[in-house]
Amino acid sequence: MTRKECAARLEAAGRLLEAVQRLCLVPRPTFRDALFFPHASALERLLALLRRAKFSIDVCVYCVTEERLVAALREKAAAGVAVRIVSDEDQAFNKGAAIFKTAAFAYTVVDEPLHEGANGRKAEGEREKRMHHKFCIVDHRILATGSFNWTGAASSRNCENILVSSEPKLVSAYSAEFERLHAAFSRSNPVSTAAAATKLQAALRGRAARLPPAMGRAQSSRGTAEEKVAAALSQLLAQAPSGRLSLGACRALLQRLNLRPVQARWLLHTATEECCELMRRRGRRRGAAAEMAALLSSLGSLAATLESDLLMPPSAAAATLFFPSVAAREELCGVLATARHTLDVCVFTLSDRRIADTVLDAHKRGAAVRLITDDVTAMNDGSLVFELAEAGVATVVDSDFEEWRTAEDGSMRRSGSTPRHMHHKFCLVDGQILLTGSYNFSWSAGNVNCENMLITDDPYHVRRYGEAFEGLWREFRRAMYVSRQEAAVRIQRIERGRRERTAGARGMRQVVNAASVKANAGRRKPAAARRARDETKVVG
Repeated sequence: MTRKECAARLEAAGRLLEAVQRLCLVPRPTFRDALFFPHASALERLLALLRRAKFSIDVCVYCVTEERLVAALREKAAAGVAVRIVSDEDQAFNKGAAIFKTAAFAYTVVDEPLHEGANGRKAEGEREKRMHHKFCIVDHRILATGSFNWTGAASSRNCENILVSSEPKLVSAYSAEFERLHAAFSRSNPVSTAAAATKLQAALRGRAARLPPAMGRAQSSRGTAEEKVAAALSQLLAQAPSGRLSLGACRALLQRLNLRPVQARWLLHTATEECCELMRRRGRRRGAAAEMAALLSSLGSLAATLESDLLMPPSAAAATLFFPSVAAREELCGVLATARHTLDVCVFTLSDRRIADTVLDAHKRGAAVRLITDDVTAMNDGSLVFELAEAGVATVVDSDFEEWRTAEDGSMRRSGSTPRHMHHKFCLVDGQILLTGSYNFSWSAGNVNCENMLITDDPYHVRRYGEAFEGLWREFRRAMYVSRQEAAVRIQRIERGRRERTAGARGMRQVVNAASVKANAGRRKPAAARRARDETKVVG
């Protein structure tokens, strides 16, 4: 076999590897994380994410009271970063809310209040709308979404989560939702001053000029950075005939070059070209077949390293759901209905009959269903938690947050406990699909509120959330497991309380009506007396 034939076959093999990567793999997100509260490092990692911002921070969150987060936003705004905030109107007026403070440095808007009738009251049957999102986008490149409200309670004692990803598809979907809400609310409820809006516009105009150029495949000629990469790659491949490249050598090369995932295909294309050029330059020496085998093996090692470090299989279940939407609610139920082996539900509120029936159907099919929820909301009117427990679904509720202190001898001792909320809103389907976001399993969340739910099968996030679920299950199962008998008793207690409240409200209405009738009768008596007196005068 001639060297020309070897080079041709080598090039064909390289093109085949490129085709496989292009058809079967996608760039891995450059930034991924999963934050779980309460944890000492979770808030610090969120603050570090905000401090990474170079150009913009878009915050869409239900409630903001945490001063450290507000300070981080103020600091970035002072550095020229464009900060925009969308929040809930009712929460903005709560004690400790910092929304109006942000108007001094950010373009802040709140959601529109429920449309009121002529008498200033909401229509019969209408429910209060909430801007219940809890997500943030940094530089239009990194998304952080989950159950976490920007409050002190959420960061210090509640069970919360934030999923962080730079997956372009997810970032694009959430950016579109933010722009839609911000534009809609800006027309009616802007909180910012005109100066803040002007500052934002100026920052946005200058953003494009400040964006660093993306390093990608060469167009007409290679840039300086690409030439350095090609030179390093050529030098490494030149060693292949004497000793085939190992995976460790390829990984060291990638670390030294500090490439981004989107450059993986370009690097493999460049490596193929360099291998073919090496075969052509070696002249008519013997051993062409052995050298080709060594170069092909090195090319395979490089491709394997790229696939493990920079690429991943395309997601088969990635989706973003935004509410209120009947279609989104049905799609959510459809994903839950695919559970065949396991279904782990960790949610603050469960009162939506459609979703509860879907969970119960999975249990009846034989899937191992586990439910973690909040002990307070489980007792609310309309809660279906104890119905599921009575039907046999393994259920636990959260316990109080235990506070610990360091004793004089250095040991940790329990100093007390504080009420908290199990505020997570995520599910794991068959240990392969993760659903997480701001969405509570309630009728209002699907039909009235502004909510979101992210669906992904990213192995990293599925693993991290699976570990978090197992930790909570072990913690709460020891003390707060709900048996079928306990569920039946609690259902009776809830029903009895509902009847008592209904009877009390009915009795109060009767008292008010009786008082109203008596008052009206009292007003009618003087009128009747005056009419009788007038008639007497006329007769006389």
